[in-house]
Parts: sequence; structure tokens; C-alpha cells
Amino acid sequence: MGNVSPIVNAFTCTGAYAVLIMSGLKRVENRSSMPVPVRGRCAMSVSKKFCRKEYDGMKSWLTRFNGDRVDKLLPPWDIAQKWPGRIIAVMDYEAIEGEIEDDAWRVQFQYWNEGYRYWWRLSNIRKLPSPILCRGNTGMWRMPPELSSEVEKQIAIGAL
Repeated sequence: MGNVSPIVNAFTCTGAYAVLIMSGLKRVENRSSMPVPVRGRCAMSVSKKFCRKEYDGMKSWLTRFNGDRVDKLLPPWDIAQKWPGRIIAVMDYEAIEGEIEDDAWRVQFQYWNEGYRYWWRLSNIRKLPSPILCRGNTGMWRMPPELSSEVEKQIAIGAL
């Protein structure tokens, strides 16, 4: 893996937000705290509470804005339903306080603003070949060494 440092941190988001991030419709996270470090690579896990009703509601809401494209962008329910309680992806992040000056990101800020003061810009999002079971956490959290090792193995398998 060269000079790339191992992934030791993860953040947990709702199932609906995970679907949006994985489909490319969401590239920012609005959070209540600044991660340490403020930029790097991390894993993303999905909270344990995610149901078909929530997925269908999100899909219906998105269809109002994106029409028929939604079916092509979103992962099917039979895949997304396996994500809760698991790490499903790795990505790069950069966190800031306040707004980013980039107009394209400002639109996303307005769209996904949950009222928190910190924004995480997400990029280079890569799905793991197999979701990895993890304990329930919230926000940014440090993975135990054995879980970090498993994420690194998945990255190597998937040639991410």
C-alpha cells in the first residue's frame, strides 16, 4: 500500500444517508464535532436501524427531484438491507467549520444541513467487496485494531 496510512477511523450514518453517499447523490456530512485528524481516510458504517419503509420513502422523495434516474443511481433494497451494523465503504474526508467557498459544495450544504457547525467533504468513495460486521457506534469512532485490519484486507481484495 506504499505510503498510505492505515484506516483506523470510521463514521456511522443512517441507512438512508449511506445509500445517498454510495449512489453519489450526497458528498457532504453535516456533523456535530470535528474529526481528529481533520482530513484523511476513514471507513463508513451504517447504523443498525434501517428498514424497507425508510428506503422506499427516501426513494420516493428523490424521485420528485431526479425522476427515473433514481432507479439507476440507488442500490437495490436487497443489497442495501444488508448494510446495517456493517462497514460498507472507505473514503477520503476533509472537515471544516462553516461553509466551503466552492459553489458546487454550497448547494449540498443547503440541501443536507442538519444544523451542525462542521462539514465533512467526502471524496474517493469506494465500496468494500464484502460488508464487515461492526459494533454500534455514532459519529466518528476509532476502530479496534482487528476491525481496522479487516478493512485493510478488504481494500487489498478489492484493489481499491
